[in-house]
Amino acid sequence: MKKILVMAALIGLSTAAFAQESAKTKTDKAVASTKAAGQQAGQEIKKDAKEVGDKTSEGAEKVGKGVKKGAKKVEKGAEKAYDATKDEAKKVKKKAQD
Repeated sequence: MKKILVMAALIGLSTAAFAQESAKTKTDKAVASTKAAGQQAGQEIKKDAKEVGDKTSEGAEKVGKGVKKGAKKVEKGAEKAYDATKDEAKKVKKKAQD
């Protein structure tokens, strides 16, 4: 009878040890899976951030070119207005002298 009890105890201990090891293995697998998913998400975020940065850079260049073009047009317009004002002032001065 003692032998049967000892055998049953040994079987119980080995089963408990196996179950504990199985739970640890499942936990390790879950941790590895979560870590892999996190790394993949990090890579996707990095890739998306680079793409957003590139597009922002391109947009800034286009805006810069547009501003430069607009400034040139303003410069030409200001010169024309200055010349017209100067000419008008000459006409007024000439009329005043006559």
